[in-house]
Amino acid sequence: MTTHDHTCPIEDVQSSPDLRSLDIDKVGIKSIRHPVLVKDKTGGAQHTVATFNMYVYLPHNFKGTHMSRFVEILNMNDREISVESFENILREMIKRLEAKSCDVEMTFPYFINKTAPVSGVKSLLDY
Repeated sequence: MTTHDHTCPIEDVQSSPDLRSLDIDKVGIKSIRHPVLVKDKTGGAQHTVATFNMYVYLPHNFKGTHMSRFVEILNMNDREISVESFENILREMIKRLEAKSCDVEMTFPYFINKTAPVSGVKSLLDY
C-alpha cells in the first residue's frame, strides 16, 4: 500500500499577485450551443439554438475568469433574447466577471415564412 506525505500543500497561484502586469485581451468560452427564445420587433418569438462566443477583457491584476459564470449569465431571463436582454447580458458579464469590457457573438437559424413568387407555395426559410 502506498501512502503519500501531504506536509507540503500545493501553492495557490490563482490568488497570488501577477508581477508581470499583463492585461488579458480576450478570455472566455467559444462555440457553446445554448437554447434561446428569440423575440422579434413585432412581439413574436421563436425557439432556436444559438452558438455563443463570450469574451471579457481583464486588467493586469486578474489571472483569469470563472468560466461557469458565462453559462449562468446565458441562463438569465429564461433564455429569452431580445435587444434589451442582450444588453443585460453584456452588463452582467462586466459586473459579475469584473471586466473592463466584453464581447458576445451569437449566431442562430431564424425561420421566416416566405411565399414563392411563381407558385405561391409557402415555406420556411432560414436566415
